[in-house]
Amino acid sequence: MNQPTGHMAIGAGTTTFVTGAAGFIGTELVKLLVARGHTVLGLTRSLEAAERVRRAGAMAVLGDLREPGQWQDEAPADWVFHLPPHPLNGSRVTRRRAAYITRDRVLMDAHLLDAVSTGATRRIVYVADPSCYGPTGLRAITEDDPLRPSASGRCLAPALDRLDGYVAAGLPIVTAFPGWVYGSASWFRERVIEPVMAGRRVLLFGKHGPLVSPIHIEDCARALVHLAEHGEAGGRYFVANNDPIRLHEFATTFARRANRPLRVRRVPASTTRLLVGPVLADYLQTDAVLSNIRLRGIGFRFRYPTLDQGIEQILGTL
Repeated sequence: MNQPTGHMAIGAGTTTFVTGAAGFIGTELVKLLVARGHTVLGLTRSLEAAERVRRAGAMAVLGDLREPGQWQDEAPADWVFHLPPHPLNGSRVTRRRAAYITRDRVLMDAHLLDAVSTGATRRIVYVADPSCYGPTGLRAITEDDPLRPSASGRCLAPALDRLDGYVAAGLPIVTAFPGWVYGSASWFRERVIEPVMAGRRVLLFGKHGPLVSPIHIEDCARALVHLAEHGEAGGRYFVANNDPIRLHEFATTFARRANRPLRVRRVPASTTRLLVGPVLADYLQTDAVLSNIRLRGIGFRFRYPTLDQGIEQILGTL
């Protein structure tokens, strides 16, 4: 298969297959694609999630990425967005569970990418996690920096390594690495919005929190579509705002913009490991500062370039 290059306009009549369509990023992406005139097929595992996909405007496809099935017949669409579930969502992550995460991610990728490899798919946007690059320190890294996975990134690095083989075989894959995605749902609602608005304590891990690169959910979805249109096949792109923040600033900025007092419960680093396990603790305590020069270099412009602007938008939806 020849790899498409250059500008690829997405427009009405395009069929698009989205995995993780009922998730935080997936739902926003589906709404955006539907608004642009796409026929969107959203893969989901449950009837409840399928209803959320339909409400977003897509046709729900029932199936499990971990198992081959009839869903694979729908996968070879014009465009494919692969948003596998974030492996560190949910319960405490032990090293044994991390091994299962590694196995499942490789399996999910294989079932999808093998299914589309024989079709006429023109672009695949694969959403990966920047933890594969490991701790960045205070300096922003670029996509060309070597991979030095942290404990959380080691769950995902084998799948990312295998992705290179699919690219070499000719699949038109563009890999996106979103920073800390925030919006009015998911972790930000549960961990920041609800406790601040209800006057409850917000859990803050460590003394100051690591430096991280945020990205508003709307900008994240827009960037993924932009990468499908303008990203180079085989290329990697960080999806994040210009300026990093301390992880604790999500809560302090929201409380300030909402004009609410911020009550906190600080969790020491040692307790964090006991509370959420060593893998997730590593994720919550590791600097992840990402350069977006490559993304901006292909013409992407942010709607919410700062945390203050993004939170102002969120407050307007509450």
